[in-house]
Amino acid sequence: MRIARLSWGNVEKDCRTLSKKILTDGFRPDICVAVSRGGFPPARILCDLLGITNLTSIRIEHYSDFDETLAKPRLVFPLNVNVRDMRVLIVDDVADRGDSLMLAKKHVQVNGATEIKVAALHYKPWSKLIPDYYAREYKSWIMYPWEVNETVRRIISNLQQRGRNMRQIRKTLFQIGITEPEIRMATKELVY
Repeated sequence: MRIARLSWGNVEKDCRTLSKKILTDGFRPDICVAVSRGGFPPARILCDLLGITNLTSIRIEHYSDFDETLAKPRLVFPLNVNVRDMRVLIVDDVADRGDSLMLAKKHVQVNGATEIKVAALHYKPWSKLIPDYYAREYKSWIMYPWEVNETVRRIISNLQQRGRNMRQIRKTLFQIGITEPEIRMATKELVY
């Protein structure tokens, strides 16, 4: 199991890299649209770095389980603001398969934005959509600091389905850098 575990420091550094790329490109968005849920933290940091005061979100679901996707992403919560005639920066944590970002971009286009750019902290080379801006490329699963408990629960569930016992699961979790307190926090609701 290859997982890149990122810290808040990694995220902040990558957001700074993104903001420099956006500024160098000369794009000055009127509004930032976070693709929830993973896009919330980087979108907020980018707003701070770029001086953007308008921030909204849309929610697109694509993952059904650890590293498993639905056949098609679906828009769960559409835009709740008018973006007509605006320059829009769409932000997500990762461009993995690209389907969610393509749906986000299409949704913003249909709502009348004049210019749309896509930023993702990280890009995977198999993504159908290459973001206009990204900080780094990854080929492994990425665990962000805002999703540790969720990821640990998904890994545990996945390994249990494969017949692993809790001792084997703990060993795997330790190998990818998960600590005992993080395991306890993530499993407080799980019954073995």
